[in-house]
Amino acid sequence: MNTIMRVYSYSAKYKKTMIASIVCLTIAAVLSAVPYFIIYDIIMRFTETGTLSVQYIAIAAGAILACLLLNTYTLMKGLTFSHHLAYDTLRGMRKKVADKLLKIPLGTLERHSTGSLKKNFVENIENMELLLAHAMPEGISNIITLVILSAALFVVDWRMALATLAVVPIGIAPFFAIFKVSVKKMVPYYQASKKMNENIIEYINGMEVIKVFNQTPSSFKKYSSSVENYTKYTLDWYKMSYNYMTLYDVFLPATLLFVLPIGMVLYLGGTLSLGAFVLGILLAMSIGIPIIRLVEFFPTFPMLKHQSGKIEEFFNELELKSGERASPPKNHTVTFDHVTFAYNDLDVLHDVSLTAKKNTVTALVGESGAGKSTLAKLLVRFWDIKSGEIKIGDVNIRDLSFETLMNEISYVSQDIFLFNTTILENIRMGNPKATDDEVIKMAKLAQCHEFITETEQGYQTVVGETGDKLSGGQRQRIAIARAMLKNAPIVVLDEATSFTDPENEDKIQLALNGLIRGKTVIVIAHRLSTIVNADQIILLDSGRVSARGTHSELLATSLIYQKMWAAHRESMEWDIAVKGRSA
Repeated sequence: MNTIMRVYSYSAKYKKTMIASIVCLTIAAVLSAVPYFIIYDIIMRFTETGTLSVQYIAIAAGAILACLLLNTYTLMKGLTFSHHLAYDTLRGMRKKVADKLLKIPLGTLERHSTGSLKKNFVENIENMELLLAHAMPEGISNIITLVILSAALFVVDWRMALATLAVVPIGIAPFFAIFKVSVKKMVPYYQASKKMNENIIEYINGMEVIKVFNQTPSSFKKYSSSVENYTKYTLDWYKMSYNYMTLYDVFLPATLLFVLPIGMVLYLGGTLSLGAFVLGILLAMSIGIPIIRLVEFFPTFPMLKHQSGKIEEFFNELELKSGERASPPKNHTVTFDHVTFAYNDLDVLHDVSLTAKKNTVTALVGESGAGKSTLAKLLVRFWDIKSGEIKIGDVNIRDLSFETLMNEISYVSQDIFLFNTTILENIRMGNPKATDDEVIKMAKLAQCHEFITETEQGYQTVVGETGDKLSGGQRQRIAIARAMLKNAPIVVLDEATSFTDPENEDKIQLALNGLIRGKTVIVIAHRLSTIVNADQIILLDSGRVSARGTHSELLATSLIYQKMWAAHRESMEWDIAVKGRSA
């Protein structure tokens, strides 16, 4: 019950709407039983008093019709209330998931696979609709109806009541067997489902490689085996449940199974009146419907509890604590002061200290895994540090509100993501209030206006999923235009020239020069030739600052930097040698 109430709590108006739904559905269920009493009265008038007139039959028929119409109306209103409640709750849950994604550390997010996040965001939350719109309101209304009808039956004759309800334990027994099977099968079933989702996403994302290496679905074993495994668990679960489902489907609605022969014996024995016999049979028939509807929802509760538990597990992930300071720092010098950071208790940055002064370019270089990108991501609080401080001016970034911190920094990642919307809107995300003219101005400064106008619909061209209709270099320039439009005082460029080709290298460098002018700039680069003019180069080695200085100073003092520079120069001259031909 706590799980159900916790799910409902995501709807701001759940109490009043839920009560309205239960009241309407209960009235509908009771109204569905009223015609049985009218039919009973008709039978009694016909058999005992003979006072059945055409006028009375017309009135009775009208009353039955009114009950059926009111039943339909109240049922519709009850389900309308319950569905309003359900989808209002689902909206609240999805909004909380979206908010949670913004607040948890990136490392925590990366622990969750894309498949499991998608399942939580879409399927697990969507499946709550059955609980919210049907199982709870209809379940409660059916319980109330069942109590009312059972009480009426006991008033008529307690023996008829017991005979009617005797089918319940017979029908419930197979239900509990299904419940036991469900508890046993549920965890491996959901694990198989999760694995299949993850592998399907991997299969789709890796389609280019799969085609190049001629990997058909059957030969891509991770994909095919996970689908087969999911199919096996699903069919095994159903096969174990089929017989039990048949038993309770047969016995639970069969309320006349005992009441008819027992009632006949009692009537013939003179201990039960004809009226009580007839009314008992009619009430028994009316009780069968709420019983079967009630029991139909029971098997869903373990599944929904498991799914809601996964959602709550995600909601309970620790969040980055946002500061409360809304005013931006007056100085935009960035300082890393004895910063240590760990992934899953494994330190990857060790006591790192450096200062990136305002109006200067600071470059971070080092071998792969040295901690360059990690350091940049700590500045934008994708993670929290283990110890030390990161400051903008004299303000610890932990003291700044998340919104204020993000307004201070433009971050251009090596993994450029564009949304499946127009080029215009992708650039405008840097400043949602910008006019079309301002967007176009930034596009020109970022050296992408020319290729945009050459596309079929210009700035209204939709870029496709993750921007896949554009080249890597084009996506980079759009990302730079977006960052320029934001106009933040601190700029972080994480391998922002990684997709540069000789044709576009000058254009991207011009775009970057426009972006970094007058800013505090932190650049992460593998191509050392792009940062030889940086005001300061920080050399990282295994998560530590190995050396710092200008390009010429590091060439003179650092053996590691000398090796990196030599390797870079050699790679610039590298070519493929073909046997029998000159390179």
